[in-house]
Amino acid sequence: MDQQEYLLRRSEIVSQGVEENPSAILVVGPGGRILLASDGAGVLFGMARAEMVGRQLEAFMVSAPGRNDLWKPDSCESGVVHNLEIRNSQGELIPVEAQCFSFSTRSISLGGEDQEDQEDQSHWMVMMTDTRLREHEDELRAARLAKLSLLNQVSDALHGADLTLDQILQAVLICMTAGQGLRFNRAFLLLIDHKQEILQGEIAIGPSNADEASRIWMDLAEQPGDLLQMMTCYDRSIKQTDVAVNEIVRHMTVPLSDENNLLVQVMHERGTKRLTAEMTWPGAETLRFWLGCSEFAVAPLVTRQGPLGVIVADNAISRTPITDLDLEFLLIFANQSAAAIENSRLYHELEQRLQDLGKAHQKQKEDQESLMRMERLSVMGETSAIVAHELRNPLVAIGGFARTLMRSLNTEDPNREYARIITEEVSRMEGIIHDLLDFIRPRKQTRKMLVLDELVAGTMGRFQGELDQKGLSLNYCLQAGSVEVSCNPGEIQQVLQNFLVNAMQMLLPGGGIEVRTSQLEGGVKVEVLDNGPGFAEDVADKLFSPFFSTKATGSGLGLTISAQIIKAHGGVPGARNRDSGGANFFFILPLPKREDGE
Repeated sequence: MDQQEYLLRRSEIVSQGVEENPSAILVVGPGGRILLASDGAGVLFGMARAEMVGRQLEAFMVSAPGRNDLWKPDSCESGVVHNLEIRNSQGELIPVEAQCFSFSTRSISLGGEDQEDQEDQSHWMVMMTDTRLREHEDELRAARLAKLSLLNQVSDALHGADLTLDQILQAVLICMTAGQGLRFNRAFLLLIDHKQEILQGEIAIGPSNADEASRIWMDLAEQPGDLLQMMTCYDRSIKQTDVAVNEIVRHMTVPLSDENNLLVQVMHERGTKRLTAEMTWPGAETLRFWLGCSEFAVAPLVTRQGPLGVIVADNAISRTPITDLDLEFLLIFANQSAAAIENSRLYHELEQRLQDLGKAHQKQKEDQESLMRMERLSVMGETSAIVAHELRNPLVAIGGFARTLMRSLNTEDPNREYARIITEEVSRMEGIIHDLLDFIRPRKQTRKMLVLDELVAGTMGRFQGELDQKGLSLNYCLQAGSVEVSCNPGEIQQVLQNFLVNAMQMLLPGGGIEVRTSQLEGGVKVEVLDNGPGFAEDVADKLFSPFFSTKATGSGLGLTISAQIIKAHGGVPGARNRDSGGANFFFILPLPKREDGE
């Protein structure tokens, strides 16, 4: 490439660079004629840049007082900033800042070996800036700085304060609507319900009309100036005005399967959307119907783990347009909110898992103790069975000899009384051994169908003579009728006998006992009630425990054996004090399962 071609190519590149520049740039030649104009200059002057070429620059300028020759090429001060006005093609006056830079060019002849430098020609490059745009940019910059400070406060509030999930959701909406916050009129929050696979409205904040809005904004203005304090000390009277918007948000339900829906798509695209009245989108009309407002913004609540929900915001009361800056910070705020919500959920989940782990550890400890106790009881049971079996034979012999000795002695002989005491004590010991063996040995599950009322009446009737001797009354209230239960009659009789004897031992002459039966849903209840002193409330949980007794005599196994028998039948034993005085020992036996078709 020779020098001429090089210079031509360079000239083309420079010209193209100027012409396609978005800034307002003019190249002015001698005499003030425009040689080149950029795309940005065309926008500023309101015409195509090609139309500007060849025209005089001063034709567009509004003369400054005392400086009518300012834009004449010979008067341009290189690098100096001038605040002037221009008139665009529509006649509009536009304030601008302008700078001009002078430079010289020389026409160079490249023909042959002789190179002759011709006369220098002075040119100017003029750069202009619409000061209105600069002021707007300054305003945007100041707004961004203010909102960045706001976002820092939001971060402190959402992540620094000890807030529950509900408090975080509320704080998010407060920040969106507060004067110190994003300043939307209303805000609606929807979260994903993974169980139902829907996007469900959760909470909203904002006024329902202009009068209510005025009162709320005045109340908010009286709140603490710090956003953190406002978010954590939101006055209850203000929250009570959110009834209407919360009624709206409860109706907001969108299936996650409707992927074309505006709200679902916003979550998947992870970007904000601003809808105006003329815009159409699947689901937008339904949302407009819910909101009663044609223009609104939607922002996703998304974390790295996936979407959580969406925030819908509008200016339904003030009708203030939603700007690009609003959308920009709404998205940043939504991301912060999503992170706070996710952290709160993870913290709650971790806390729940720690509680579950603690419960599991406690249960494991209890199970281990129960296992050790069962092992000890098993060893004790085997040992007790052996000891009881070994003691039974000598006790039988001692009792037999004592009874024979008592019969052979005269009634006047003092040794006869000693023999009687030995006989009674041996009988008591034999009873304890019998109860102990009943408690230890496995029970045979031999059962048959019996009418429970008949079994109860027959068992209690055997004690009528003993009750008469003690001066005690026995009354029946048998309401189970002909209902049959599957049971081992001997074992149920033993339970009834234990309950009745226990009541007899607690009563003085003149006392009364009542036996009741009644039908329940799925079972039959049997109760033995007395009008004695009852039992202390602090021993209620121990009545059916092994070897526990409130009497001076006895093995402490009677009620325990009774409870074992009832539980083996699939029933429930129990005891409680009567309101009128006395004790109520009862058990419930299940009715037999009915065959299909019966």
